[in-house]
Order: sequence, then C-alpha cells, then structure tokens
Amino acid sequence: MPQPLGCLFASLFLSSICLPTAVHSASSVDRQAHVEVQAKLRALEFTSDHNVLRRDGADLLTCGDRFPDVEWNSKSPESMAPITHTQARHVEARVLIFLNKLPAGTRVSVVGESNQEAFNFEGEGQVRDWGGGPSSAMVEVTSKGLLPGRMERIEAGIQWMATVTLPSGMTQVIDLGRTDRIVCYLTRGTPRKTEEVPSGVTASRLAHAYQRLATAFEWAPANPSPVALVHALTSFCGQWYNPKVHLDRAEAWNLPANWRSRKPGASCISICNYCGLILDQVGMEGEIRQLELFATAESPQVAQEGGVWSDNYFKDVGRDRWELFLVDDRNTRLGRVGGWGGMNHYEACIAYTWQGKTYYFPGGTNRVYDDKNMVLWIFRTLAWARWDFRTQEWQVMEVVYTYAAPGRGAPPNCPIP
Repeated sequence: MPQPLGCLFASLFLSSICLPTAVHSASSVDRQAHVEVQAKLRALEFTSDHNVLRRDGADLLTCGDRFPDVEWNSKSPESMAPITHTQARHVEARVLIFLNKLPAGTRVSVVGESNQEAFNFEGEGQVRDWGGGPSSAMVEVTSKGLLPGRMERIEAGIQWMATVTLPSGMTQVIDLGRTDRIVCYLTRGTPRKTEEVPSGVTASRLAHAYQRLATAFEWAPANPSPVALVHALTSFCGQWYNPKVHLDRAEAWNLPANWRSRKPGASCISICNYCGLILDQVGMEGEIRQLELFATAESPQVAQEGGVWSDNYFKDVGRDRWELFLVDDRNTRLGRVGGWGGMNHYEACIAYTWQGKTYYFPGGTNRVYDDKNMVLWIFRTLAWARWDFRTQEWQVMEVVYTYAAPGRGAPPNCPIP
C-alpha cells in the first residue's frame, strides 16, 4: 500500500540529511541579518495527477508496477516518473525545499517557468523545523495556465526559483535548478478499474487508446458530445463482427489483430470488452457499464440483464430438446421456422450514462438506443430451436416473437446529443 504523501516527503527528508547537497543548490548572504541562506530542491510531487500510471508490460495484455507518487527527488535526479492528468485542468504540485537552519516563519515563495503553459507554477510556504537538522519548506504550487483540452502526450521542463523572506524582511532570490523530461499523458477524466490488470494504465495502452479515439473523432460529427464519441467508437469497431471469435476482457486489447485475419472480427461481447477498455483507460466522463441483454418467452419485448442459463430456456418436445435463442440476420430464413443458424443467447452492449440519461450501444452494430428494450429489435426473432447432429447446426422450430420481419431492419437510432 502506498505511503501517505506527507510520510513520503518526510522520509525523503530524513534519509537525505547525511547526503551531499550539491544537486540543485545555491547560496547568498543576507548582509543585514548576517544569515547565509542556502536552499536545495529536494523533491517534486504532482498532487493533481491520477497516481495510477504503471510501467509498460511485455505487451498490451500486461502491465508493470505503478510509478511512485513522488515523481522526482534529488537522490535520483535523472529519473522523472511520468504522470496522467485530466485535460483542460490546472496542475497542482508539491515542492520540497531544504534550507539551512533558518528561523521558523521564514517565507519561501516558489516560481516554476516552463516551455508548457500548464507547467508554469507559483506558490508560497513557510520554513518548518524538523529538529536538529536543516529546516525545510513544503510549498504547494498551482499552474498559471490550463493543460490542453485534448488527449495527447506532452513533455515539459521547469526552471525553479525560490524567494526566501526572513522575519527581518530581507529577501533573497535563489536559483533551484531545473527538472526536465516531465512527461504527462492527458485523459478526459480519471481512468477506471486501474487496479485490474486489463485496465491498468500504461503509456503503451494510452497511445493505443489515443489512436483509436482519433479515428472515432473522424467518424463523429464536429465537436462531438461524449455520447456521439462513444457511438463513433462502437460503430467503428462494430464493422468487424464475427460471432465465432470470443475474446474475454483479459485478451480484448488484441481485438484489432483480428481485423487483419482471414476471417476478421470478433463477437459482440469481445467488441464491448475492447471498447470498454479504451473508455476506462482515458477516463471517459459519465458512467460506463457492460450489459448482456436477453429475453424470456413470457416477456419477449422486455430486455433482461444477465445470461441465458436458466432451465426455463430449455424444453423437451418428443425426443428433442429445444433451446430458446435470439435469432439474427445470419439465419437462412431470417428467424422464421425452418431457418438454420444465427443463434444468440444474449446481446452484449455498452451502457453509457451521461447527464442523467443512459444510452445503449449493441456490440457489433452501429446502433444506439435510449431504451434497453430496443436492443432486442436488432434481432429477427425470439425462437425455440433444436440442434441437428447431422448438419451440426441449430434450426428454428417455433417462433415466440418477431422483432424485425423480412423486409424490415432494426429501428433507427435514438437522437444523439
């Protein structure tokens, strides 16, 4: 379990009392007070980042350990941990400065100047006495500008300056040096399910998500709403529908590889698994769930959440055992009696709630509905079917309900904000 941030900074301080102070240090003399002011930049922590980024794994299916909360310290001056941050926000950070034995109450103002607008900082703190050793100032700083309002990787360097004001009123400006190679990955919000391996946030997965959402932006209308962007993503991925290929959530990052195979694509649940990982990775605003919807013979127009595993979905007719299915366009008679194939136990979909309203995106389609019952209408029928051992295929024996009759298609999409 990560240590509390204050304890981390304290431990950095205590472990460095006997260390050389040559890194990022400077001094000058307050001639009136006869006090030599010394200051050293000891540690830097970005407190407004998500604290979820992990090291890359061997491939997209794996991820490494999480980077430390304190991104930089003078014990390893060449090492700077990358961060993730919500786009179009101010950046907040905590700077730890070591000083010589100065009076408590000495004020320390810090300014950071950067090539990136959102990494120009300012803030003020006071000297604290840890007892027996150097004093320190832990300064909270906030960026003057906002991060870019788009998902991208940015890199920054910061030149740090400190103004030390003694109780006597005398001030000294001290160059604290630079911190370089600060890498920040911008997201739409806080990434989700980050403690799970499939959703762990890594640089490689973010780069992949950026690429996929860049394509979604091309498919979406200009200045798309979040709903329109999710629709564009699911529609693009839904082009490659192949019900015979199943990728669970742990394998779903490999979905695009199926698009280049001889029989491209994957099942509806595979597509939803993949789209869900992309949306979780970038912290898509709103609430995201994955549903499996089915229907019963008693209420064929009502979408139930879950899977078709109940005994109610089997019945014995003579020497045959029939099973209840949602029948799709692959059936040779479009779901009517005698047709072969096209059987589904359920339809997987992304349920996306934004501004209090939920939208349903069936996997493997370009559809979106604001009523989950409408998801059933992407099918032809709800029907009882029997397995034919000779043909190794299911055949429709009895139609319970017809959703889309021959000559008709699925209902049109609901209005998208």
